[in-house]
Amino acid sequence: MWSEIFRGERAAYTVVLTLGVGLHAIDVFVISSILPTVVGDIGGEAYYAWSTMLYMVASILGTAGGGILKAAIGARRGYALGGLIFLAGTAVCGLSPSMPVLLAARLVQGTGGGLLLSQSLALVSELYPADIRTRILALISAVWGVAALIGPLIGGIFAEIGWWRGAFWSTTPIIAGFTLLAWLSLPGQAVPGRFPRFPIRRMGMLAIAVLAAGISGSAGDMLGNGETGEPLLSPAALLAVQGALLLLSLLLLIRTFRLDATAATRLFPPRPLALRTPVGAAYWIFLLFSMTHTALGMFLPLSLQVLHGVSELAAGYSVAAFALSWTAASFLTASWRGRAERRAILGGPLLTAASLGLLTLFVDSGSIPVIYALVIGAGLGIGMANLHLTSMTMRLAEPGHEILTASSIPTVRSLGISLGAAAAGLVANAAGMGQGIDPETVRRAVLWVYGLATLCPAVSFGLALLLLRMTGRREAVAAAAK
Repeated sequence: MWSEIFRGERAAYTVVLTLGVGLHAIDVFVISSILPTVVGDIGGEAYYAWSTMLYMVASILGTAGGGILKAAIGARRGYALGGLIFLAGTAVCGLSPSMPVLLAARLVQGTGGGLLLSQSLALVSELYPADIRTRILALISAVWGVAALIGPLIGGIFAEIGWWRGAFWSTTPIIAGFTLLAWLSLPGQAVPGRFPRFPIRRMGMLAIAVLAAGISGSAGDMLGNGETGEPLLSPAALLAVQGALLLLSLLLLIRTFRLDATAATRLFPPRPLALRTPVGAAYWIFLLFSMTHTALGMFLPLSLQVLHGVSELAAGYSVAAFALSWTAASFLTASWRGRAERRAILGGPLLTAASLGLLTLFVDSGSIPVIYALVIGAGLGIGMANLHLTSMTMRLAEPGHEILTASSIPTVRSLGISLGAAAAGLVANAAGMGQGIDPETVRRAVLWVYGLATLCPAVSFGLALLLLRMTGRREAVAAAAK
């Protein structure tokens, strides 16, 4: 029953966790709406893309370090500290007199948001029994859907009245109240007498890897044009730069995972990407799902505007339709158990792959209702699978690594977003979009991006089969041992 997540002391936990994720989620959507106004006021056009990129880098570092922080100082202190860091970054954003100050504040803000996100999932694993866990996860998923709707609205209102700082200042009292509530309601925990060694080397490599992926995805915009108005790099040279940055990112990520495997203080659970383990297979699906929705979100508004003449607002809310369908699927399937849960994990990737495949065919010739229906289908597929996959991953975590497994799920998802953006940008530029956004170029680029993105949920279906087969064997062994 849904009432179980609001029963007794869980009511306060539910409010705190949903607020923590919600504050981070709304900020993600607000900044894109007000950034043009920010640049018009304090300058820094050359660093336009860096605000989102640095926030993403800091957010991933925050999610990676959330488990370590919680283990070191406990749930109450760790979560409240994440709130304070997020509050400080938000306040400085509202005070920023120049773009460098704003970028520094976004780093702080992103770190706090990442800490809240990772610790929220860790606390879901710790504070909610498995039989009601999908309901709190569905509620957290709903927060993202709501944020996709109200985030652009909040940013748009403050941008319209010419007071972009208000978008940050309006949330500071809420963040302060949330932090106090977290301190008062979350359980205190015994903490070790010795603070664990912070993995500076691995965190640094992770940051550089994400930064390289981010620069790769927006290299064309960042390099811009020279004094004569001509591009600084030829299309072939730009493609080579993007490919090299993406390769560097992948190599650094591989190295980070290898170093983490033998470390005393870990960022990820054992064998996080090993296909022979249930958690490894699940992490690959999280990664591929994130790459899928990132590619869709990057090019859907552009394709609707250029190929169909849809207004900027309506095109922007096409992404909100995807987020809301994701949320709807989470709520509709939250009570599924047993075979129904398995159907969700298998059927989700199939529905998403079919929807994206058809979208690739009809993105140019299809009507607007058909395109929106296919976008909603893709969201429903990811939403129904992601919810149960998250719950199953927490359930199948190796003994002693339950909290670390849960807290590192957001890190894996964020890595998928970064790699998905980089790969989509590389494919789009290879299709000629670096030379302009005329209808023919956009049509060709979107066909390639969506066509290749369709492979991600298709591969996820195969991984889901593997995951369920391993899970079935594990459950059979456990039943035989009783």
